Amino acid sequence: MSLPDFGPPPPSDFDIAPTPDEIEAFEANGFLVVEQLTTDEELAWLRRIFEFIFDPANAGRRGSPLDRSGNQGGGEPSRLGQAFFPEMQFPAILDSTFHRNAKRYAAALLGVDALRLSCWGHMIRKPPGGRAVSWHQDRAYWQPELDYHALGVWLPLHDVTVEMGAMQFIPGSHRRGALAHRHEDDPAHNLLTVAEMVDAGAAVACPLKAGGATFHHAQTLHYTAPNTADRPRLAFPMEFQLTPVRRGVPEIMPWVDQHRAAAGVQPLVHVGDGKISAL
Repeated sequence: MSLPDFGPPPPSDFDIAPTPDEIEAFEANGFLVVEQLTTDEELAWLRRIFEFIFDPANAGRRGSPLDRSGNQGGGEPSRLGQAFFPEMQFPAILDSTFHRNAKRYAAALLGVDALRLSCWGHMIRKPPGGRAVSWHQDRAYWQPELDYHALGVWLPLHDVTVEMGAMQFIPGSHRRGALAHRHEDDPAHNLLTVAEMVDAGAAVACPLKAGGATFHHAQTLHYTAPNTADRPRLAFPMEFQLTPVRRGVPEIMPWVDQHRAAAGVQPLVHVGDGKISAL
């Protein structure tokens, strides 16, 4: 079955770049809130792609969502769905205002030339009653054989409140380095949370208006609450990164070893801009 043609993203000359104060705030806190990164017209275009990917009629086809609720197999509706690499099916995403502005921000916040960066995306649907995503660092999901230089951007496709599951961050936690993590349930599910207690009272919640976004360092502790609203929360995060390089000695990450033992060892690859390459 062929994919629908959603056409190119809506034309837009909306360009934005980080200010020195924003770069300083990101370096100090490990996260940054940007009030507008793309346009309402483009959000509507992205939402049509999102709704096609998450349409139950398309379950089982390439790029369809995974159930990230944990404890899969009980017959319950998914409380958190995640679809990886939508840009592989719909490469026009890489021509979007969202991608253009996010890449410009990412390059400045990482301190690298934008031409060296690639990205990969994942769309997340948290329905009413959808589960929390526990405190974790993105770095905990990385392969211990590789060195990375990366950050995440999180774009909701509508206004998002704390009650719907807006992003929350622990300021300054990125300076603590890589923290130990553990699996929340079956290691095959690969749902990680930081092993130590988190002072949730120090968290900064970041509700957003449509078109706004957050950026966060790969070591910043972050969390989203259960969705207690009456409509689903739709989010489109992207990761911007340099091509990872092999380490001389792998890091010690026993939770990765546990996942590999449960799910099987996968080859080391780099996914960037809709392409997969071996490392």
